[in-house]
Amino acid sequence: MSSSKPLALLGGKPRIDRSEWPSWPPRGPAIIAALATVANKDEWGIHSAAVSHFETAFAHHHDAEFGLAMANGTVALYCALAAAGVGRGDEVIVPAYTFMATAAAVLQCGATPVLADIDPLTFNLDPAAAAAAISGKTRAVMPVHIGGNPADMEAFKQLGEKHNIVIIEDAAQAPGAIYGGKKVGALGNVGCFSFQSSKNMTAGEGGILLTNDESLYRRAFELYNCGRTTTGPWYEHLSPGLNLRLSAFQAAILQVQLQRLEADADKREANGRYLEEQLNEIDGLQCAGRYQQTGRNAYHLLIFTYDAKAFSGLPKAKFLEALMAEGVVATDGYRPLQSLPFIKHDGGGLPVTDRLCRDQVWLRQFELLAGRPLLERAVQAIRDIQEQAHLLV
Repeated sequence: MSSSKPLALLGGKPRIDRSEWPSWPPRGPAIIAALATVANKDEWGIHSAAVSHFETAFAHHHDAEFGLAMANGTVALYCALAAAGVGRGDEVIVPAYTFMATAAAVLQCGATPVLADIDPLTFNLDPAAAAAAISGKTRAVMPVHIGGNPADMEAFKQLGEKHNIVIIEDAAQAPGAIYGGKKVGALGNVGCFSFQSSKNMTAGEGGILLTNDESLYRRAFELYNCGRTTTGPWYEHLSPGLNLRLSAFQAAILQVQLQRLEADADKREANGRYLEEQLNEIDGLQCAGRYQQTGRNAYHLLIFTYDAKAFSGLPKAKFLEALMAEGVVATDGYRPLQSLPFIKHDGGGLPVTDRLCRDQVWLRQFELLAGRPLLERAVQAIRDIQEQAHLLV
């Protein structure tokens, strides 16, 4: 399809006004009412019914028996690792392509993150690469549901059982994602979500730990609640735990969003599949795939790779600039973990991660809540750029 509209970078009018995208974070009377309800109670944190109600509701929504709502996703990961017995001298296998918190939580436990490469289909931790990285020091493997796209949890569960190691899901980006007919987060031994401001559910900050293992839950509870047990006196502290708790105000905001999670997740799934179909038809673009067992991708991110050769040699940075000028919110993504100064990696090359970090482009989750006509214009903006890329080189 030929376009007669000059690109915004060449003096034309943008395809999309940024204000047309759904606003984020979500607002509305229900959130204001939930905050007012908490404000009018005495319990704004400790002993709050709002917190306990959210913990139970979110856990059960994700097929888990136990939930502990925490200050953020990073401390939830730390708590999960520590409760699973990960400590000094241990190794935890993590994907080289993830947010730094995945590795940082391991380091905070005194353990060593061991980087493994990713699957070129889904951009998730490759089970074969993880298996090859197992050593006598390996205590856990931490698959990340990158962008909300479920990792191959069946393979990781088998790996955990074979080697007697803990499987910890980093589900920070994946509320509502489905794998093997169940929600992610309690498919391994323990899993963690984030409610940071960009996430599909957000309270500005926040996180939650989920598990179906009662003994692990009790150990996590001590860590998260100042060394207290679930049944002991308030001032009985059996271990030097921390205060990792969530406030009642955050829990109230999240409870409102949990009520709309299914509708939002279904819309992101439908729009994500549409965009993938459209983008995969454009020469030079390739979206992340999914495993056969995946029933729903949470689409915190829609990730695709960009080949400049199909765009007249237009550098990716210039492609992103042109796309943003057209009103499509697109960004570059992670740097490889092995490039960070506090990560030590002696395990050889990570070619798939290196290639993805060079070629990746992200679309954000709020864009997938838009109406179909707006998404059609976003796709057309990319086609416009490809048609006129030679004018930008």
